[in-house]
Amino acid sequence: MFGIGLGSLVRIGFRVSDHILKQQEIERSRTASERARLQAEASRERTNEENAIRRRTQLEDEIARASVAVECPNCGATGNRIRKASTGFCQFCGTAIQVNESGTAYIADPIEKAKALVAEEIRQKSGATGND
Repeated sequence: MFGIGLGSLVRIGFRVSDHILKQQEIERSRTASERARLQAEASRERTNEENAIRRRTQLEDEIARASVAVECPNCGATGNRIRKASTGFCQFCGTAIQVNESGTAYIADPIEKAKALVAEEIRQKSGATGND
């Protein structure tokens, strides 16, 4: 009738089945590889985020150690944090406050005030924030 015997059809069926099984195994392997890649990428991102948080915390700690909370000698306002051995401004009245190495605050002399004004202008233009 057809010219193909039952044995030939069975062999063709087995080859097709083998081919399908191999393709399924390849797809499973690709899926597993992609899943592993995505997990590794997520792990790297978590590690990078944790490192960034750690660096930010270390920087904040360093700034906290290098700066002091000072009372404004002009208006008496508290809550000003200024880095030691630098000049900052009272966040309430704008007075230039100079802080020495030991953390003592006093109204800045005119030259230090001018330097601080220039530094503040540069900070504002660069997008940096705060009295550090």
